[in-house]
Amino acid sequence: MSIDSGFVIAVGTAVLLIMAVFIIIFVAYYQQKQAKQQLAYKEMQAQHRRDLMAATFRGQEEERKRLAEDMHDGIGTMLSVTKMSLNQLERQVGGDVQLSFQFQKTRSMIDETMTNVRRISRNLVPTTLERFGLLAALEELADRATDTDVDIQLAYTEPEMPFPPALDLMLYRIAQELVNNAIRHARARHITIQLFSVNNEARLSVIDDGIGFDFDAVTENKQGGLGLRNIESRLSVVNGHVTFDVAPGRGSQIHVQVRLHDAQPVDLLS
Repeated sequence: MSIDSGFVIAVGTAVLLIMAVFIIIFVAYYQQKQAKQQLAYKEMQAQHRRDLMAATFRGQEEERKRLAEDMHDGIGTMLSVTKMSLNQLERQVGGDVQLSFQFQKTRSMIDETMTNVRRISRNLVPTTLERFGLLAALEELADRATDTDVDIQLAYTEPEMPFPPALDLMLYRIAQELVNNAIRHARARHITIQLFSVNNEARLSVIDDGIGFDFDAVTENKQGGLGLRNIESRLSVVNGHVTFDVAPGRGSQIHVQVRLHDAQPVDLLS
């Protein structure tokens, strides 16, 4: 009888152990499945955010293109017609020195306005970028922004393979924003734009000798930090990264890194 009781206890214990192991395995499997589902959900959310940002930037570029076309075809054409009409009027009136001086002054104002319209149009849609690529567009950006107060240099190495057009546009917009910030806010006198391709990675840096800024204070400002947040948002679309080596009272170094294989699928130009 004792043997039967021991046998029953052993069998019962074995059954309990098997059930316990089964429960542990089931709980572990369930937790692992839940973790995978949560990870997949987070990845879907992240991809959805990237898709939304990509769509936003596509919309911005389309609006820039529309505005540039309106300025060139509308305002630019009207200014040209106005200048022609002014020249005809001058020939009809003719003779008076005072009137001639006024005509010349008005013509100069029209010419200056036309130059500004062309400059704004080029800033809205960098045609050099579309025609000749990123390096040519950055050289043009540096040349246009260089004057008696600011010197901008471009240092680069030719990439082995051309960057995707969408990445060209993204890096150009980031460089444009950083150069404008260095001139307008940091009051820099010397700016260097660096562009390199290293280990299948695009690296863009903008280095200046300006007065710097407090990164936390700027980014907390909803209006003042918009440009920097836009840079981070643009890079998040392609899993890029930006490092701000900045502080008040000294020059700034801002470094952008984008893995080229991450930049391939994103299209900001369509």
